[in-house]
Amino acid sequence: MERPEYSPDELRQKAERYCARAERCPMQVRQKLYQWGADSSLRDEIVAHLEAHHYLDTARFCCAYVHDHYFLNRWPVEKIRAGLYQLRLPNDEISEALRQLAESLAE
Repeated sequence: MERPEYSPDELRQKAERYCARAERCPMQVRQKLYQWGADSSLRDEIVAHLEAHHYLDTARFCCAYVHDHYFLNRWPVEKIRAGLYQLRLPNDEISEALRQLAESLAE
């Protein structure tokens, strides 16, 4: 079974819908675009578009990931940190999201 060919505009729209359904990080979007057949330069262009139009926000993703994995999945903080690190997110945003969690627990 062959994979359908998508135009750059169709890929951008699919990526927008993908990001609108749930918080995503750039690595997840790049992987999905790769599965849909986008080349490297098109993946970079679409990710930049998504960031410019606020479909992707790594700080927002980090906070949502920390909240969901701590409160819903009951993961320990170090496992959460490792999961965020595997997604290649900036260390300062990971630290900020974990700091916000610690503040909310202290209240």
